[in-house]
Order: sequence, then structure tokens, then C-alpha cells
Amino acid sequence: MRGPGASFDQLAERRRPEILAYLVRMLGNRDDAEDACQETFLRAHAAFGRLDGAANTRAWLYRIATNTALNLARGRSRRTSRLAETDPDTLAGMAGAGVEAREDLRAVGRTVATLPPRQRAALMLRCFEGLDYADIAASVGGTAEAARANVYQAVRKLRAALGKGPA
Repeated sequence: MRGPGASFDQLAERRRPEILAYLVRMLGNRDDAEDACQETFLRAHAAFGRLDGAANTRAWLYRIATNTALNLARGRSRRTSRLAETDPDTLAGMAGAGVEAREDLRAVGRTVATLPPRQRAALMLRCFEGLDYADIAASVGGTAEAARANVYQAVRKLRAALGKGPA
């Protein structure tokens, strides 16, 4: 929530690291994520004065970041996300895993890259950012039930693709 007297600079300083980490996971490339993060905060700055003082600024920033990432992903000439091509050391660091998990992480990255954009965003926001379904809905658009369904479908597809359960 936006507290009394909260400035955009304070908000940006507090939220930039988590927004950047989210964008790295969404886009799979630190350079693209840095660009998307900068664009996110430029857009947020332009709209900050119109934001309701009681608004959930965290969900608001994630919505801007998600839209920015999806627009960037749509603009790519390739169909798949660069998450699948991300260096295994980067993936291991993102998930906090050791060296032995690199191939599994690479497979997860390739599978996540094939998810529809809303499912991918909802999964990232839930699993990595810890947002609840209401905040995911505010971030990607739709209802909390739709956010829950997107996360469920993403997990179901991941399990099926990785041989961990039915499709």
C-alpha cells in the first residue's frame, strides 16, 4: 500500500530489486530484464500521480512489469522464451539449487518457456514472488479465480512435460 507521504523514489528504491528479479525469471536474460525494468519504472513514474493512495503498489508494479515483459516477448522474432537458453549457473542461482540440478533446471526453463504468457506470469508471481491470488489477478488482469486456474494449469503442464504426473 502507498503510505502517506510515500514518494515514487522510495517506492522504486524498495521494489526495484524484486521487480528486476521477476523480470529476469520472466525473460530469462538479464539485459532484457534490465531494459524491461527501466521501462516499468518509467511507466510507473508517469502514472504515479494518478495512483490511488490506498492502492496496492506492489501489485500495481507487477502489473506494469508483466505487461512490459509480455510486450517485449511478443516483439521477439522467436516463438520460445530465452529462459530455455539461460546459462545453467544463472538458473541454479535463481532457484538456489546446486550443480547437480542444472539439467533439471534447464528442462524446467525450456518447459516454462512454452507456457502461455498469462500462465507463465502467474506461475512466476506465485512461486517466485510469493504473491497471493488476488495480487496475481491485479498484476496480470482477471480475477483471483482465473489467477488460481492459470497457476494450476501451468503446474499441471510442467508436471506432464517433466514426466511427473498427468497432463
